[in-house]
Amino acid sequence: MLYDYVSTYLRTGIKLAKNATLTSALVTKKGQASPAVPPGPTKQPASSSAAYYKALTVKLDKHRYQVLKSAGVQLDKSSQDIFVEALDEYLARLAPRG
Repeated sequence: MLYDYVSTYLRTGIKLAKNATLTSALVTKKGQASPAVPPGPTKQPASSSAAYYKALTVKLDKHRYQVLKSAGVQLDKSSQDIFVEALDEYLARLAPRG
């Protein structure tokens, strides 16, 4: 930060504005903080069982990754949505119904 300030001053001759002074009006006590902007609506997960989810890392080779991303653009779907849909179809074929 100091380097940036000095560098700008030496190049332009213009003094940069100093940071605002931290006063008691700007500091809140522990447990009393609240967001300045009310939170907006949250996006629900793609799965129908929104109550539970588990993160999973899948390692893909370059070709599969590129195909997945291209399909996402063409279908206007996220990689998550495509992967979950394909997994559901695969698992449905494995498990006999009835």
